[in-house]
Amino acid sequence: MRLSLFLASLLLGTLASAQTDTFTTTPSMRDETRATAALLEKLHISKKDMGSIDMNSVVRTYCENLDGAKMYFTSAEVDEFVNRYGKTLDLYLQRGNLTPAFEIYALFKKKLADRTAANLAALDQPIDLTQPGTFPVDRKKADWPATPEDADTLWARRLRLDMLSELLGEDKTGSGKTEKESELPEITPAKTKEAAERLKKRYAKGRSYLDLDQHEVEELFLNSYSTQYDPHSTFFSQQSLEEFEIAMRNSLVGIGATLSDEDGVCVVKELLPGGPLDLSRQVKSGDKIIAVGQGEDGEMEDIVGMRLSKAISRIRGKQGTTVRLLVDMAAGGRKTVTLKRDQIKLVGQMASAKAFEIPQGNGSYLLGVIELPSFYGKNQDGSGSSPSEDIEQLITKLKAMGMQALIMDLRKNGGGLLTEAVDISGLFIPKGSVLQVRDSQGRSEDYRDEDEKVAWNGPLVVLTSKLSASASEIFAGAMRDHRRAIVVGDTTTHGKGSVQNIIELSRFDRTLKSAVKVTIQKWYAPSGSSIQLKGVPADIVVPSVFSVLPVGEGDLERPLPWDSVTPTLTKADEGDWLKAKITDDLITRLSANSARRQAELPEFLTLSRTIDWTKNRQVRKEVSLSLDQRKTERQDDLEFRQQIRRELSDYAKQAFKSSEVKLDAAIEQEKKEGPGSAAKMKRASRMRDPLEDEDWPEYDIQLQEAIRIAADWTALTGATPLAVALPPEKKK
Repeated sequence: MRLSLFLASLLLGTLASAQTDTFTTTPSMRDETRATAALLEKLHISKKDMGSIDMNSVVRTYCENLDGAKMYFTSAEVDEFVNRYGKTLDLYLQRGNLTPAFEIYALFKKKLADRTAANLAALDQPIDLTQPGTFPVDRKKADWPATPEDADTLWARRLRLDMLSELLGEDKTGSGKTEKESELPEITPAKTKEAAERLKKRYAKGRSYLDLDQHEVEELFLNSYSTQYDPHSTFFSQQSLEEFEIAMRNSLVGIGATLSDEDGVCVVKELLPGGPLDLSRQVKSGDKIIAVGQGEDGEMEDIVGMRLSKAISRIRGKQGTTVRLLVDMAAGGRKTVTLKRDQIKLVGQMASAKAFEIPQGNGSYLLGVIELPSFYGKNQDGSGSSPSEDIEQLITKLKAMGMQALIMDLRKNGGGLLTEAVDISGLFIPKGSVLQVRDSQGRSEDYRDEDEKVAWNGPLVVLTSKLSASASEIFAGAMRDHRRAIVVGDTTTHGKGSVQNIIELSRFDRTLKSAVKVTIQKWYAPSGSSIQLKGVPADIVVPSVFSVLPVGEGDLERPLPWDSVTPTLTKADEGDWLKAKITDDLITRLSANSARRQAELPEFLTLSRTIDWTKNRQVRKEVSLSLDQRKTERQDDLEFRQQIRRELSDYAKQAFKSSEVKLDAAIEQEKKEGPGSAAKMKRASRMRDPLEDEDWPEYDIQLQEAIRIAADWTALTGATPLAVALPPEKKK
């Protein structure tokens, strides 16, 4: 008891000394805080009032938002924050008072400065990399160190980890060329000294946290509160709102990627189809950008520890200018990627198609595959095209070639316009419910297709993954519920079944330039089942590496629960329009055939080993701090990647022959920019896993199996194989 009182008094003394430059709540901040709390209470789908929110959790979440790796605060300090502010935090919020946020930040600011000085001093001393030891892979799930001495020990291990990462991940050439797969960097005293100097610069730049302005602190704190409702409800400061609006307009000139801050590191979360990074084929989701250089030979600036908004400002620039990125690859190793900044090409986001020839007896079946990267829409002036129009055009062209079955590939599709999901569903059913939407008041709306026109009435396969989200899940769910398509892919889709609305606070006070994004609705498949958390299950499972990655809705903090509503599904008229009836017996037979192939074909052993490799890295709780052990592990990874590359190269020789089927817009682009420009735009759009490099063999195991399933279905319909499926000059 005396010890806890001593720690509390010690903390309060430290806190008092740290408050000399504490921010204060401005009138606009007061109004923004009160409005955020009121809008969440009034509009959020959960109907939670402030009294039902755990304020202790808000305080802890805020500490985690400041100290994501739990390296700076001690558990005693965090407990004291909770004890001091948790019981009255609701009153602070109701009054719009941000004092708790500013006082906690002031102490964090002081501790960061002290820790940076200690780290810089430690790097002047030799670091022994020969001793055994480990460091936790994910400090977010760990506890804060109990005492300052425990924090010192933890940081000593962290220094060893960072030194090993610098030495083993070094770009050997220094010129942006990928290090050879069969080699590891040579570790010399000179290299070790250089690595220490790089780390000293990185830790010094970690002080960029000290440069947070009061609006950034306000945003961190209010989001610590808003995300107690669900992970998608957030407060936007004026700067964040402007960034969001730019991204939504697709007018941002940069590298074409969604980036996130994970423990002070800039991580690539998603590549935007048609963007410079996507087309480079050199960077994948999960890779980390650790330094940025301007121009062909500008000095590389370390961005580890830099606030994400500031890191992004280094990456962006004028269209046509060069930016260089030093990337730590998720699969191991490091390389420099040189890009030309550019706006994302619309054609790169548009639907594309291929016709595949599947040998059958003395002829072949002709199957179409349409890949849809997103549910995009027309421009505000009405120009451009919609995905429903583009897909209908591609279906028309595929039918003219003699298509006998169609695969809709939505594995990379993270969603988009809800209305387009309804319109695309209408291409495959004459009429019917596509989804329901329900708000916090229990009011429901049924989104229906009322256009009787059907663009394709034959066998339809929807290929999905754990990355298929939002509007993709609406389409897949509707097709599955209507028994119109067979869903193939990961066990289930992403599981995002909620709708957000951005409310600009200028509606209430013209002087306010911020906004609140609130989850106001949930959506449901025609069967009444929520898409939230459970997603859309596959009828036939053909797994991908993404099935074991934490990329689903359920992997987020505090997701909304699953529920259900009254079904709006009515039995479709299975008249002459439908040429591919789906029955339980059909799915059983197709599943059995696929299971047999997955047990017998060597490519599925390759896939299984790749998934296991990825899973082992996900479940790994600690990483070795021994240089010899890390070198051995790295060499094993390099050899494994080489083996997978060789196997995929062999499989690619036996892949089904295909021919591109182009949109008129893509054909027009090739006329303007030269032959192959549209194909170049689409070449990197295939979903890529953590093992892959830019020259990875083009063999897609999931797609090849989806084609086999569709071919089996075609055979069961009694379709006659075609004598000639593809023009010889277009085969490859």
